Amino acid sequence: MTVVPIANGLYPPEPALGLLRRAGEAAANAGASLWLVGGPVRDAFLGRPIRDLDLASETPADELGPLLAAELGGSCGGSSAFGTVKIRAGGKAIDLATTRAERYAKPGALPSVTWAGLEADLARRDFSINAMAASLRPDRFAELLDTRGGEADVRGGVIRALHAQSFVDDPTRCFRAARYAARLGFEVEPATRRWLRNGLPHLQDVSGARIRREIERILAERNSPKALAAAISLGALPAVEPASGAPAVRQTLDRAWRLGLGRLAALAAFAYALPDDRAEAFCERISATKPQREVVQWAVRLREAEPRLHRALRPSETDAVVGRAPDDAIEGACAAATSPAARRNLITYFFESEHDVLLDGDDLMALGAPPGPAVGEIAEALRLAVLDGGVESVAEAEDFVARTLAARRLGRSP
Repeated sequence: MTVVPIANGLYPPEPALGLLRRAGEAAANAGASLWLVGGPVRDAFLGRPIRDLDLASETPADELGPLLAAELGGSCGGSSAFGTVKIRAGGKAIDLATTRAERYAKPGALPSVTWAGLEADLARRDFSINAMAASLRPDRFAELLDTRGGEADVRGGVIRALHAQSFVDDPTRCFRAARYAARLGFEVEPATRRWLRNGLPHLQDVSGARIRREIERILAERNSPKALAAAISLGALPAVEPASGAPAVRQTLDRAWRLGLGRLAALAAFAYALPDDRAEAFCERISATKPQREVVQWAVRLREAEPRLHRALRPSETDAVVGRAPDDAIEGACAAATSPAARRNLITYFFESEHDVLLDGDDLMALGAPPGPAVGEIAEALRLAVLDGGVESVAEAEDFVARTLAARRLGRSP
């Protein structure tokens, strides 16, 4: 009998472990069996942080959930279309699902669900490493149920789909394979790679919103550039945006990884590296949100302005090029600019220059700046001086303002 080291990854371990024990006892007292399932079991074996507490029971979640919430001193939300409820207790969010089977009417469609036992529920899942369960019954606490070889694959660092139709039924699993490969450092085994390639054409049948959610999950990964690169290597991203397979995109993502970019900055780097008008087409395909579209549009503008960055510039001169671009777009351009000189200018500007506001408008007027446009003009001059390193403290800022005001009175630059 294998016992799952559930405490591995739980934080703080003792209160969280106690919460699971109490949930298992409450379910048993109600005549139900309760299981910790999927990702938490995988991460427990790996000793990785457990992000979610995913529980399953053959007893309907809308019946068991309120009982567990009451026993744990928490609250229970309403049931979803897939028979799940969310319990909040002990500072934790717990997802409780009714075990189910799934059937796909056509490739890429959302599944129809029916009640099924736990083994059938595990068999519907994406990969063997996510198809394990740990019992929460008091007399069998942490005992492993593994019908698909998940423990061996976790220990072997292997991503294995459960059947040949897996990526046809749900083509978005192509992106999930990339996420797990990047996050865990696992290899997609050969048969699964073949099955994945067979599912790629069916990504065309998946709505933009569902594709976007998968890409958002990739961008939320701790190493999102690596996850994007994995999605390219596996063919998932090129199936959505063919230009993503270009060498320039891979090189950009490698630099983005070294800079530690994530979320919208990683998206900006990716969009900057796409050729011609493909960034806008990509936004259309994934039904991008307004913030995503904005950062992509700014990334394209920065790409178009890059020739102005091809020589050594002071940070204030770089500022004149980037204009009012949001930080995420500038950060992405630090990785994606094709010219080494442009990248150096952007990195110096974004990562190494001070952007502190040492004095605000009230401070400037207290120092003698006349109300009106002059305040803004002096504030801008001070900002650029701070960027270039000529002003580094409040005292130096006050001296800069005094010299600027004196020069303005004399009608010349400070």
